[in-house]
Amino acid sequence: MSNEIAKEAVAVLSVPQAAVTPMSMLQIAIEKDLSIEKIQQLMDLQDRWEKNEARKAYDKAMAAFKADPPEIFKNKHVSYGNTSYGHATLDNVASQVSEKMAPHGLSFKWNIEQEPNLVRVICVVSHAQGHREFTPLQSGVDSSGGKNSIQALGSAVSYLRRYTLEAAAGVAVKSKDDDDGAGAGLPPKPALPVYLQASFDKGLPSWTEMII
Repeated sequence: MSNEIAKEAVAVLSVPQAAVTPMSMLQIAIEKDLSIEKIQQLMDLQDRWEKNEARKAYDKAMAAFKADPPEIFKNKHVSYGNTSYGHATLDNVASQVSEKMAPHGLSFKWNIEQEPNLVRVICVVSHAQGHREFTPLQSGVDSSGGKNSIQALGSAVSYLRRYTLEAAAGVAVKSKDDDDGAGAGLPPKPALPVYLQASFDKGLPSWTEMII
């Protein structure tokens, strides 16, 4: 787009230059019967401007979301054979992320692609103004635990949907008690000894002699 078009747009609108948008300049170009080439340049500029504004709105919304993220805890324990672990279910993660994203104009969905013995899930986080971010992840089917082919595919998709959403939203799942690991089904950590100040002061002279 030439500088002449921009200057003419500002002059005709009689408003500060900061208030001029590609759309307003495009309207002026049409009214003044400018060439198709110049109008196309303005349309391309308008498209780039809208995408940039949408990206900035998305970044602002994500920053607000991450300033007050959901607190997601492991809510299910799985045990089969020699395998035992705790995790957050997909519905648990999705409902809490959705609840926190919605006030900021954010939403998410998944696209699923399948190849022989391979499934790919893409989490798409979108803002109301139109910008989208994609987080893909793929794996083989999950045939553990004696699953049939449909169950193996469904399990893999469920895992990938959960992991891609957690990655896209930037959230980490916690144990219900991160201090002793009990929320993850692990044995509690032994309590550390507590030393009172009086006991420390009483033993300090003898400890000092041992060191010196």
